[in-house]
Amino acid sequence: MRFSNLILPAFLAVVLACNSSSKKEDQKITPGLKNGKISKLTFGNCDTVRNSGVSLHIKMWMPADSGKAEINISRQLDTKVIQRIDSYADMSNSEMNPGSQKSPKAAYDVFAKNYYDFKKDFPEAPGCWEVDLKGDTTMVTSKVLLYQLDHYSFTGGAHPNSFRSFHIFDALTGEEKQAKAFVADSVALLKKVETAFRKLEKLEEKDNLEEKGYFLSNHKFFIPANYTFTRQGILFYYNPYEIAAYARGAIEFTIPYSELEGIVKKELIF
Repeated sequence: MRFSNLILPAFLAVVLACNSSSKKEDQKITPGLKNGKISKLTFGNCDTVRNSGVSLHIKMWMPADSGKAEINISRQLDTKVIQRIDSYADMSNSEMNPGSQKSPKAAYDVFAKNYYDFKKDFPEAPGCWEVDLKGDTTMVTSKVLLYQLDHYSFTGGAHPNSFRSFHIFDALTGEEKQAKAFVADSVALLKKVETAFRKLEKLEEKDNLEEKGYFLSNHKFFIPANYTFTRQGILFYYNPYEIAAYARGAIEFTIPYSELEGIVKKELIF
């Protein structure tokens, strides 16, 4: 009994010390990057009764702390949001309102003016114009913060459009990095991606992709513009229209790290 009484307190002390050390290490690894807040902005309104109007909705996770990395990431995310809104702007209106490149509200004002100018020329044209931007982290490690930005828009036409992009930020500096910087062998990766793509689409190796209706770059298969890293492997994401018709929608699949030995620089991610 005396022996047990001595062992138990010692064991508990070790466990508590390890847990305390683990928590301190977590705090040391990613200071600030795990602390964030959801920023929401809404401008304008879509009148569903009259089926007219213009609106902008923004819902983004943003770093809450004020370290170097957090400030840099926040600034870059703000810029991306404004650029997305400005992509719908008439250049003449943008030149008349240079502030549209500096704030979401100013960018929205130009977007709204484009809509009302359009309605003057085509008053019978039905439908609202809408832009909806949503962003959130997908993974945070001691080395990188991974971010997903979803972009939905409708500005007339047969259907709305959607676009997803992935972004990688250095956890220490906040600098944005290209996904290819984490790839050791791009040729081998391309082969892996095409094999996975054909398997998902139930295509044989001999099948001609263009004859099957897919869009290729210079008649060659290609890795999507957007791919990101997860705990399990690399997630590849083809946006609508990128490699297939709009009706096919987005095409996505994950290749596990176990199949990517020597191809991915995992040590730069985890």
